[in-house]
Amino acid sequence: MKMKKLITLAIFMSATLWSFAQYSHVAVGPNGNKIEEGQYNADPGILPNDSKEVVANKMASVYKIGVWKYWFDNGQLSAEEHYDNNGTAIGDWKTWHPSGQLASEVDKASGAAVYYHPNGQKAEEGMINASQVRTGAWKGWHDNGQLNYTGSYNANGEKNGTWTFYDSAGNVFATENYSNGTKLN
Repeated sequence: MKMKKLITLAIFMSATLWSFAQYSHVAVGPNGNKIEEGQYNADPGILPNDSKEVVANKMASVYKIGVWKYWFDNGQLSAEEHYDNNGTAIGDWKTWHPSGQLASEVDKASGAAVYYHPNGQKAEEGMINASQVRTGAWKGWHDNGQLNYTGSYNANGEKNGTWTFYDSAGNVFATENYSNGTKLN
């Protein structure tokens, strides 16, 4: 019974210490609207009179955790990011156009990326790697929903293979061949 109480106390103390280690961050723009909000793993200890270099050094020792949100000056949500407790990007990251229309969705686990035109139509779709480099097959659409292009990128984000381009009515108007980013025709 005593061991159970000790384990419970240890878990409570660990949770309490972890909650104090986190540092909440909120930045407000000149108009008084919130422009970003999230948590760091620790307080960076930035002081009002710190130089840019000192701030940069202090920020180098902390990293983002949990959900981070960003807003346009008009108060509209502009982006949402997710981080694990080690500062690694995880989950579904989203951005919005100033109008409030979804602009992008990127799944950090799978690399699936979808970008949207301001009118809500899908603009592009494909895969990206951890460095945000486009890889594999990609498709693009005009803002009227008609196919714009199809093609592939190699692992370095260079166009590779046959790329086909379409006009806004969906008719093929060009085909180009690439080898590791170099246009062949």
